[in-house]
Amino acid sequence: MSKERAMVIVGAGQAGSSAAIALRERGSRGRIVLIGDENMLPYERPPLSKAILMEEMEPGPTLLVAPERMAELGIH
Repeated sequence: MSKERAMVIVGAGQAGSSAAIALRERGSRGRIVLIGDENMLPYERPPLSKAILMEEMEPGPTLLVAPERMAELGIH
């Protein structure tokens, strides 16, 4: 009986979340954990603009992957 290994990915940005999804989609069945500074799911970091710096607009996070998809894939 083979035991699936847990995978820990340090960096929960675009690269880390893409790596976690690729592992799961390629058959990894062990636990996958993303470690990052943020307390939310991976999101797209928007480029800075003058409008943001002048507080004319409030940037909001755009999630890279829907929470339902991350749960479906078992990525924490």
